Amino acid sequence: MAYAAWTASTAFAVGNIRRSTTLQASGLVFQCTVAGTSGATEPVWATDIGSYITDNTVTWVAIASSYEDLAAIAPSAIIELFELTLDTTLHGSNDTYRFHNGANANVSGNIIWNGNSYTRLPVKAEGFEYTNTGTLPRPTLTIANLDGTMTTLLLLVNATTAGNDLGGATVKRIRTLKKYLDGQAAADPHAKFPDEIWFVDRKASETRDAVSFELASKFDLAGVMIPRRQIIANICQWQYRSTECSYSGNVYFNANDENVATLAADVCGKRISSCNARFGQFVREATVTAGSNQMIVAGTTFSVEVGAPVQGFAVPLFTTVSAVSGTTVTMSANATATTSVTKTGTMQANRIDLVVADTTGLIKGMKVSGPNVPANASILQISGTTLTLGQPWDLWATLNFVATKSARLVPIERRVTVYVKHLRGHQSSRGGQYTITLPETRNVVDPLTTTMSVTNASGLAVGQFVTGSGIPQSAKAQITAIDGTTLSLNFSAPNTGNTFLNYDFYAVPTFSAATYTFTFPSNEYTFRNVGVLPFGSFPSAGLTQ
Repeated sequence: MAYAAWTASTAFAVGNIRRSTTLQASGLVFQCTVAGTSGATEPVWATDIGSYITDNTVTWVAIASSYEDLAAIAPSAIIELFELTLDTTLHGSNDTYRFHNGANANVSGNIIWNGNSYTRLPVKAEGFEYTNTGTLPRPTLTIANLDGTMTTLLLLVNATTAGNDLGGATVKRIRTLKKYLDGQAAADPHAKFPDEIWFVDRKASETRDAVSFELASKFDLAGVMIPRRQIIANICQWQYRSTECSYSGNVYFNANDENVATLAADVCGKRISSCNARFGQFVREATVTAGSNQMIVAGTTFSVEVGAPVQGFAVPLFTTVSAVSGTTVTMSANATATTSVTKTGTMQANRIDLVVADTTGLIKGMKVSGPNVPANASILQISGTTLTLGQPWDLWATLNFVATKSARLVPIERRVTVYVKHLRGHQSSRGGQYTITLPETRNVVDPLTTTMSVTNASGLAVGQFVTGSGIPQSAKAQITAIDGTTLSLNFSAPNTGNTFLNYDFYAVPTFSAATYTFTFPSNEYTFRNVGVLPFGSFPSAGLTQ
């Protein structure tokens, strides 16, 4: 589909797709992922699919312009166009020859695309596929020579450079869809696959019927070495504040990477530390408030520049710096929580749930401190006004001690019916004695008991915990009922008969409302994007066009 061009100072919604106002070799368009208003000037568009671009308060992501059409059940025919551009030094001119394989989409005659005419000429192009073998492709381009056109062109360029045979000429491979050609209803030169740039490495063959050329990428040309400059450890050879270095910030350093106040004193130390100081990420301690785009930096805001990405707790993705004034940094988006929040709340008996008056400014992951809160506790979940703390608590360290009582675990005696065999002195019909089985009631003592006898039950209550001989803390045994000096437990312990031992009883404390403080796990915020650090790349390694 044809896409509308980007416009300045315009409100865009999530999902809107726009193209650049100029033709892009990448064949990309850009989809809005964060709604907002575009800037007064067009941003520098990314050249890789999936890259994000900040445009004032709008965030764009690069997508393929042809993806939607190719995903259709019956996509439009793919049209393959070629441009052969000569080099003045090698070939005596910089003329460009445009042609296409006329068999594509059964188009007869010339094709008009982006205002240029492409001549119908039998062409066979193959070998453009990239593989994972570690070698770059070396495509072949075979062009019909029945009318002698290619032979004539070779003779002309060889007159300038003997034996050149178009070596070094640039071949641009352009692919688009038939529906986007000039004259079609959906004509759009911006809707295309990424342009492919190749160079003629050698003439593979020449006959009366056809001329074949072997193509190569600029990285694979004979005699070309990368990098062209000598590599010296930790020494940058780029010219400072130039198109090579690209640093144009208003943050200044001297040769020792120390902050200085003026551009006149700004000198690059030519080390990777110098590059990091200007391009690399750095961290500042700061505080933010929920619903506000103001960040208060602790200390200096030196190196914090407008347009730089900022990342940290409660700062939305793709947020950038909009303005800097003193220690105040204005962000392109509002914070989702406050760095430090104080709330009135009541801890629940389970020591895991904390009920607060309201949850404004609170988000999962914040640290919690206050009365009866386990060390290093944090918010694991928020449900209404109930906060579930993510740090487990120690039951026995928090229960209130009640008393030590002399008690015994009472054996439980019960009567059961059993069947016993009695031998009788009678003969069976077969001559032998026979046996009969009769019921009999007996007393049986269980090896485990859930009953405890105490000397006195004063101070004891249902729900209290008990521990001692035969009742480990891990059992978390509690009193379920009290009948005089007899206690019922929810734990089956080995009975102790008439042996009286000391047992400790604990009560679950009740908590009253108190003040609790909620803070971020870290109040450190990162500025800039480490991906923009240019150190380690070298000029002249890529295309110069």
